[in-house]
Amino acid sequence: MIGPGSARRYRRPIDQGRIDMNQIGKAFLQGLATVLPVTLTLYLAWLLAVGAERFMGGAMRLLLPEGYYWPGTGLVLALVVITGIGLVVRLPLMKLLLRLNDAVFRRIPIIKTLYSTISDFTDFVAHMQDRQDTGRPVKVRLWDEVELIGLVTDPDPALANNTGEEETHRVLVYLPMSYQLGGYTLIINRNRLEQVDMPMEDALRFVITAGVKGGGEKSARAPRKTRT
Repeated sequence: MIGPGSARRYRRPIDQGRIDMNQIGKAFLQGLATVLPVTLTLYLAWLLAVGAERFMGGAMRLLLPEGYYWPGTGLVLALVVITGIGLVVRLPLMKLLLRLNDAVFRRIPIIKTLYSTISDFTDFVAHMQDRQDTGRPVKVRLWDEVELIGLVTDPDPALANNTGEEETHRVLVYLPMSYQLGGYTLIINRNRLEQVDMPMEDALRFVITAGVKGGGEKSARAPRKTRT
């Protein structure tokens, strides 16, 4: 005969099983969060390396005598070619040719949208180190107690029509969105910005993950007024 005491005795294994399943689920998610970024990064790097090896390696096999080609030669050649192109485009004649090429691609319907997006982004990344104020993380004060984190993309944009006055000077700030490939571009008075003393990569990671991964007050020191 099963009484009230027997029912209480049968509850413990069920509750204990639930606790174990919760722990297993948390361990699985933790393992996934650890393995997935490394796996995807290595996979993308492998795809790029294999693509470069296949493309350049095929050309090397046609040019080199049989037996002189070693696996990986195509990848090394691709790196050398890309670096060489980066050096050659600094020449005045190549800059002129690139401007003509850029003008042609920006006039082709549909193609110009894709080309402009990729070209502007790569140009921003390539010249970010040369621009002291470009890519600098800032806090954008919208209201008294509401702030957003963004990146200064242009300290003196043409659309701002700045007159040289300190109090009315406006800058271009990009506000990325969390868990999305998108954002907003603001032309805003720099008096409403506060500089965040943290690397751009940490600021982007903090915003894109909505503060779940990295950044925050532990990574950022006390903000100070922005000077652009």
